[in-house]
Amino acid sequence: MSENFYDVMFEASNEERVKIMRVLKEEETSFSELSRRLGITTQEVSRHFNRLFEAGLATRNTDGHPCLTPYGLLVLRQLDSVMFTSENREYFERHNAGGLPSKFLNRFGELKEMNYIDDIMVSIHNSVRILQEAEEYVLDINLPYIASGFKHIKAAYERGVKGYFMRGTDLNVPPEMQDIRNEVFSEDYLHTIRREGVLKDRFIEVDLILYMNEKEVALLSFPTLNGNYDYRGFTSSDPMALEWCRDLFYYYWDKATGKPLI
Repeated sequence: MSENFYDVMFEASNEERVKIMRVLKEEETSFSELSRRLGITTQEVSRHFNRLFEAGLATRNTDGHPCLTPYGLLVLRQLDSVMFTSENREYFERHNAGGLPSKFLNRFGELKEMNYIDDIMVSIHNSVRILQEAEEYVLDINLPYIASGFKHIKAAYERGVKGYFMRGTDLNVPPEMQDIRNEVFSEDYLHTIRREGVLKDRFIEVDLILYMNEKEVALLSFPTLNGNYDYRGFTSSDPMALEWCRDLFYYYWDKATGKPLI
């Protein structure tokens, strides 16, 4: 492996140097302003900048101000994936995201603005809320059935919201919810909304939960190490996170079968 890899990893292992790179990515600034922003001396800023310069990550612009090189900008963007994973280390020590396709793991940095949810009731509340707020669509992979959500799903359909649902074989309406489900969704009603393209459902075995509308990801959750779910995970309305989750959904959608499961 090239020595350049270890060199750049060494420079990126320093918190102040990464902070300097992040500031330079966002705006043109001076050494004294970097000192003020980071709470370190201008001498320390200069020392860190010189290391970034020697590694090819930073340079000076025509005005003499510090700035990132194209190489530095590319490295910083790639660091976002490791940053997101490391900042949520405790979660990923207890949950398995290794089943994701490599091209989505490589884009993990796009999730950096997602917020961690450690409360199952918050996850349920968010899931019901995005049903109420959806205007275009709801995308669902493996979210367990929520009895209080049935009426909100139907109300969303009646507003013209489209529902796209993917399920595994072991996810079915629990017996104790069956009567409620039947009250809200008659077989004739389900047949009608499927025929009209309002409801589309497919079958696939995927080790994650994803529930979102066009504006917000209510829950992105991965299985625990024993293969079960504790419904803890991530939420966000950040555009990059939305795009990542939407792309992941349709990646699996294209691989799923058309077997109705509701």
